[in-house]
Amino acid sequence: MRFKRALLTFVVAIFAVSISTSCKKNAGPQTGALTPAITLSDLDGKSLTLNELRGRVVVLNFWATWCPPCVNEMPSLQKLHEALADKGLSVVAVSVDERFSDIEKFVESFDLTFTILHDEGMKVSRAYQTFKFPETYIIGRDGRLRSKVVGERDWVEPSVIRDMVALLNERSGES
Repeated sequence: MRFKRALLTFVVAIFAVSISTSCKKNAGPQTGALTPAITLSDLDGKSLTLNELRGRVVVLNFWATWCPPCVNEMPSLQKLHEALADKGLSVVAVSVDERFSDIEKFVESFDLTFTILHDEGMKVSRAYQTFKFPETYIIGRDGRLRSKVVGERDWVEPSVIRDMVALLNERSGES
């Protein structure tokens, strides 16, 4: 009986370690790691790769027009873009909407001027292991993930602006 318990405990422990390791491998980008290279098209059909934005701080936001928290935070993302774009910040919003026309109408109605990309088939959001919307990745000038925000945020809250300015003031490669 003791042998069976010991064997069962051993098997459960091995299984738990296996699952834990597997989950970490598929958890998307980790803080401090280089972010996955992505290439998507903007609303004009022009391709953009994340690597083209090296040297800038990137706010990479995954969203959808059907997502109320996503809709709620768009005006503050626009204000963040307006406040810090000339200091080296790029706001890039990746829509997971199925219909391209929904995105165009949304962008026009909110008068958004930052970069909007379409993740047709959700290939990029899967690479980032993004499944709750909105999810936002803050990427340093060196292309490394600095932080991840799950859920709606007021992007012009004073503490957020302070943190963004601090990140913008870092030299590439500093943490």
